[in-house]
Amino acid sequence: MDNTYQTLLTLYRIVREETHPEQYLCTPREMILHSTFGWELIHKHLLSLAEEGLVILQQLDTPHCYITPVGIELVKSITPEENEKEGVGLLLNEKLV
Repeated sequence: MDNTYQTLLTLYRIVREETHPEQYLCTPREMILHSTFGWELIHKHLLSLAEEGLVILQQLDTPHCYITPVGIELVKSITPEENEKEGVGLLLNEKLV
């Protein structure tokens, strides 16, 4: 899976337990703590995901982000539901490879 979509998956895992995940404003600190990538690469991924309409970036003191409903649906479509809760494994979607 492309690293950009790994960043989307990381964002989804942060917000998935929220009542309205698309309204959760995720901080850079949260992304760094939950990701294996550094902030510069995460930010580059988020910019790319924003161009695809999968996240919304909001510039405060630092860039914060929201996952969009489209981003949520994409992650759900490539993540096996039984593994989603455990955070284990992903199905490769030919569209993403």
